[in-house]
Amino acid sequence: MGGKRTAGWTRQTPAVALLAVFLTPTAARAGNTDEVNAGIDVTLSGGAVVASTYTGAALWYNPAGIARIKKASLEITGITFQTQIVRVPGFVTIGTDPPTESEGKTVNFTVIPEALTFTIVLRENLKLGIGLFNSSIRRSLLTEEVTTAPDISPEVKAVGGRSSRNNFYHVSGGLAGTLGKKQNVWLGGTLDIVVGNSRIDSTRVFTFDQGESGFVTEGEISVETSFGLQLKAGLQWAPIKEIRVGISVATPTYAFILIDRFATTFGQSPPVGMPLPPGDANAQAADGTESRGVRGGWWGVEPGNTRLGIAYVGAWGWIEGDLVFQWRLRTPELGIDLKSIVNGRVGSAFRLTRFMKLGVGVFTDRSPIDRIRVTPVATTDIDFYGVHLGFLFSNREVHPDRPDVERKQKREKVGLTIAIGLRYAFGRGDVLGRFVPPQYDPSAAGTFPTSGKIHELSLNLGAKVLF
Repeated sequence: MGGKRTAGWTRQTPAVALLAVFLTPTAARAGNTDEVNAGIDVTLSGGAVVASTYTGAALWYNPAGIARIKKASLEITGITFQTQIVRVPGFVTIGTDPPTESEGKTVNFTVIPEALTFTIVLRENLKLGIGLFNSSIRRSLLTEEVTTAPDISPEVKAVGGRSSRNNFYHVSGGLAGTLGKKQNVWLGGTLDIVVGNSRIDSTRVFTFDQGESGFVTEGEISVETSFGLQLKAGLQWAPIKEIRVGISVATPTYAFILIDRFATTFGQSPPVGMPLPPGDANAQAADGTESRGVRGGWWGVEPGNTRLGIAYVGAWGWIEGDLVFQWRLRTPELGIDLKSIVNGRVGSAFRLTRFMKLGVGVFTDRSPIDRIRVTPVATTDIDFYGVHLGFLFSNREVHPDRPDVERKQKREKVGLTIAIGLRYAFGRGDVLGRFVPPQYDPSAAGTFPTSGKIHELSLNLGAKVLF
């Protein structure tokens, strides 16, 4: 095991490693998914909605779905309670023989508000939707401590950690209408104003004989805010009564303003009584930097995507399968290099009674990261696979494309719908860990890819009011 990892270690001075982190801050923010719990249909069936969405979720998944609303509605959806169990054995590894590894188990809990939408009928063939979405990339917090066995000299104690939190807030406005005499083709488009915010904290401390045989400390904070734009366009088509076909295309999000702030601390000291010349990579040194800046330009920060879906709708409910193709996105100045990937989703909803529905779904959520980079430590390359279970209650029928239901709804007044979704995802892949030499030698410290697993359980809540 030690031999395999040695091949992945990098022999950099801490100062060089920190500089590389700051030159490529955005790569750390690459997340797996752009999915948002944006409507009651998403909460119910788990995100396979491109062909059948008929709620405010259409602003995110397929703008054409806005054309199918019948009355003004307000949706408060996407309140997500997320728990992660992260296992990364050896996230911090001391290079003894055999290696001394940290346990690598962390439990994270996060509450994420994800969506608020409002839709209104301007006229019979023109509908308007307005939404606020929080595309929150998976947040992570991992801090580990490891100490060598008492019989090993010098005694090495190492602490390494990193925390990342990333959000893209989309203020979305869209219009949609019906095409053709049969009114079986719906078209729509949206313009999103996007505000991105991220914070990445990274620390590393290791001491030898409680500092008498040397110590090294490093810290880094990276905060970045961006302002950008994204366009979406979509189509839904009902070639026959029971079949729905959907396609949606979203451009990458292009930021035109970037606000950066970086701060670092660094210190190292050789063993007591062993002075080293100032030019030596392991000599005593201490430093700290801070930089702030505002830049204007045109940078891709979120990948574009194409969504394809087909659904079958019956009196019993509906079932849909979707493919989501995410485009490659490269922005060298920001350190972004995301590969093209394809993910799949299948979701179904079953009519238990007039007022209750049961939903199930399965999905993939593969990583778009092209490769594990030397830095930053927050970079992960983990693929997720999962299942979804949903339940919906409404004081009126909730079912897309049923004319008998639509006639009844026109005679009814205010409607209230509540949806609950339980989502489990299992992720497996690579995380960049920390390597600590068994003797004081900061130039030998570095990072290496190590295998990690994540169990993720999310509780999604949604509500909709029809006026």
